[in-house]
Amino acid sequence: MERIKKILKISTYTVLSFFIALVVYANWEEPSLSDKLNLKPIELRVFTLNNDVSTEDSLQIAKNLADNKGITASTINPQGKTISITYHADETSESELQKAVEAEKFEAKKVDFTAFKGPQCPVPSEYIDFIINTKKALCFR
Repeated sequence: MERIKKILKISTYTVLSFFIALVVYANWEEPSLSDKLNLKPIELRVFTLNNDVSTEDSLQIAKNLADNKGITASTINPQGKTISITYHADETSESELQKAVEAEKFEAKKVDFTAFKGPQCPVPSEYIDFIINTKKALCFR
């Protein structure tokens, strides 16, 4: 019985010290500006266009996107025939963005970044998100 109490005591101190270390880590550095201001997260979508983009086409697409609620920024790359759009997912959808781009003479296809080969992080993004969310939850600033 004495041995079990000792093991339980050591385990409790170990878990408690890990928790205290996590709280200290979460409060060590200053939160980012978006966390301080409690800004909503944004999404990024990149579309490739099937035709060359002229200046007039760029202005018309920008006008169509400006009429859409929830878009924070858009950039058209005429040389690469791409358009990059950042938006709030709770205010607009990807299909609405595609409709706004395709309102002109263009056909827009979503760029799939997972298809690109190259160096990848060996740690799954779910683990990284868990650490970041835990850090935000334990930050008392």
